[in-house]
Amino acid sequence: MIRSLFDSRRKRGFFALQLLCSLLFQQSTWLWTVFSWPVLMGMLLSSLIYALVMQGFFAGALHRHTVVREQQTLTLPMALPLVRERVWQELQARYGRRARVQDECHFEVRTAWSVKSWGERLSVELAEAGGEATRVHLGSQPRFRLTLMDWGKNRDNVDDLLRALAQRGQSGW
Repeated sequence: MIRSLFDSRRKRGFFALQLLCSLLFQQSTWLWTVFSWPVLMGMLLSSLIYALVMQGFFAGALHRHTVVREQQTLTLPMALPLVRERVWQELQARYGRRARVQDECHFEVRTAWSVKSWGERLSVELAEAGGEATRVHLGSQPRFRLTLMDWGKNRDNVDDLLRALAQRGQSGW
């Protein structure tokens, strides 16, 4: 149980941040009292207990919504030039001016910030998969590197675009 609370660097960092914030808050009230070792030890112990309780409470949410670069690959049974044109049309329809062409087979979109995130960087890479097939590789990651939780936005970005491309690919566009 305790091991699962600290099994990633992100969870350990979150615990350290909670402990530091609790200590700073208590120290501001401690400055107005007369120094004594029992008060100092009580402050440290209560901060440690508070941080452990909060870690237990938020560890599940931190694990479910931690930021992960989401990636998926889809193979469409169509030639690369046709898929390139259709992917560009889908990106234009969804994201408008935020969609950019990096090179012939690489597109990038920077989504706008929202209540859930500071925005994401969505990339689409195309490659021939042999014959009349094209491999589409989708990836999404936060634009702000210090993001702790993405609330599933990266997964949603990739899943939505993958679903739209798969439906259009089956219908023959």
